[in-house]
Amino acid sequence: MESTGSLKVVVIGASAAGLRAACRARRLLGKAKITVIDQGSYISYGACGMPYFVSGDIENVDKLRSTPYGLVRDPDFFSAAKDLEVLTMTRVERINRKERKVLCKAVETQDETEIAYDKLVIAAGASPNVLPGVEKKSPRITTFKTLHDAISIKKALAKGEIRKVGIIGGGFIGCELAESFGSLWGAEVVMIEAAPQILPGIMDEETARGVEAYLKSEDVEIHTGCPVEEVTDTGDGVVIKTKDGSIEADHAVMALGVKPQNSLAVECGIDIGELGGIVVDKQMRTSDPDIYAAGDVIEVKHAISGKPALMPLGSLANRQGRVAGSNIGGKKDGFGPVVGSAALKVFDLNVACTGLTERAAAEAGFDASCAWGTFSDRPEYYPESENVLLKLVFEKGTQRLLGMQGYGTGEVVKRVDLLASLLKKEGRLDDLIDSEFAYAPPFAPAVDPLFSLGCAAQNAVREGVEGLSPGADCGGRTIIDVRTPEEMENDPIPLDGIINIPLEELRKRWEEVPKDKPVLLVCSKGLRSAESTRIMLENGIKDAVYLGGGILMKASWET
Repeated sequence: MESTGSLKVVVIGASAAGLRAACRARRLLGKAKITVIDQGSYISYGACGMPYFVSGDIENVDKLRSTPYGLVRDPDFFSAAKDLEVLTMTRVERINRKERKVLCKAVETQDETEIAYDKLVIAAGASPNVLPGVEKKSPRITTFKTLHDAISIKKALAKGEIRKVGIIGGGFIGCELAESFGSLWGAEVVMIEAAPQILPGIMDEETARGVEAYLKSEDVEIHTGCPVEEVTDTGDGVVIKTKDGSIEADHAVMALGVKPQNSLAVECGIDIGELGGIVVDKQMRTSDPDIYAAGDVIEVKHAISGKPALMPLGSLANRQGRVAGSNIGGKKDGFGPVVGSAALKVFDLNVACTGLTERAAAEAGFDASCAWGTFSDRPEYYPESENVLLKLVFEKGTQRLLGMQGYGTGEVVKRVDLLASLLKKEGRLDDLIDSEFAYAPPFAPAVDPLFSLGCAAQNAVREGVEGLSPGADCGGRTIIDVRTPEEMENDPIPLDGIINIPLEELRKRWEEVPKDKPVLLVCSKGLRSAESTRIMLENGIKDAVYLGGGILMKASWET
């Protein structure tokens, strides 16, 4: 490596990964010349906070790009505090690997310059997916990727120009935007998703249905299994044409995910993976040893499936940027496989996931099994106790943990975080049950939901006390409701022929259970019905299961 005084480091992209790499390299290479180039006017802002800026939870846009001590992270800040040269409104047109130069063009003046590098970092991020034929945005048909997008949408809401919005896509951003438009501004929200469920690829159908039911309770109109064919700006609004008909609105947002901004890498011959992301090693090096890449533009390796994955998450981008900067600075840091932990807020509902869904686990070749549960996140006697609804995915034979997803008004995220740590270590059910949980009534119950969920999974594997998916068809089964008569009256199940035998009476009345059909035991959360299933098995009724997670987890009942 050249002396640090003469080393020239160029970073393409002034967001999480790029600036993290630049700042880390500066700490290790005090005399190097480090230049960061970005085609936008805003840099270093919290993009994941944009829905909350639109909603009004964050009033000032500068909050999204401020340090913890209140300074705005603009080029002057990075020059003064970090000794970095940050060029904004400057687009990198081409990378010349042979001469180790980048050709740049000023966005406004079109003036061209060349900047030499010894080490280059590509942190160009990702670009939003758009519908075919809607490449050119209109003011009423937009994406939601940049701070400019968020600012323009919020201005339109404040002026009363958006009274009804069509959100095309039911993924993370779509669900977050549903609250952004509806909560403070009172706009009518219609969500259109091509997949059969919202949050496709993130949650399995039965858990997604719970989130969908919650969105509907907040007056969000949802169309699933409904591909959008065309979006038209009519001059005073938009028309969203789907296979089922047309939806009129004032504005349409395409929340269809993102794809790696890989054009620079493709043009200069750097290796690209099968998913379109730049291929990097553990040190974030590309196929060119002098060029690194980090953030949304790269492919990562999934720790469980072993397959390449695209995971455009700010948490990962920051880690990757540090690794790139460290290695440029002479260290030997590495970035390993990931499990893909993520979370979002949907009105007052907390949603989080990690690892593989049941569907993804099966596609990856695992013999997957599942356990479901509804739990209180604190002791039920504590005033702030709320419910969390969790689904655990594991491998039948090895009992290896494969993933978890959950939602609820209670503390879901910290449970997902703990399971993610076990996933990284190829943990088993025994490891989950052996985990230690901090306990005090204001924070958690003495028996943590994760411990109970692990026990439910282990009981199914070892003792045959099995749960039925909340999304399964309950038809053809004798349903035994083991709640009290008062609970049944207050929260009835809209099905005929249900037999009520409370758990407290079941040991004496089990012979009343019909023997001619499979038996499904239900209760509010699944705890009493799991115990009741054991009673059935002990008394020779072998075809008996309980409703995993209870009726609180089942989004709807077939009538």
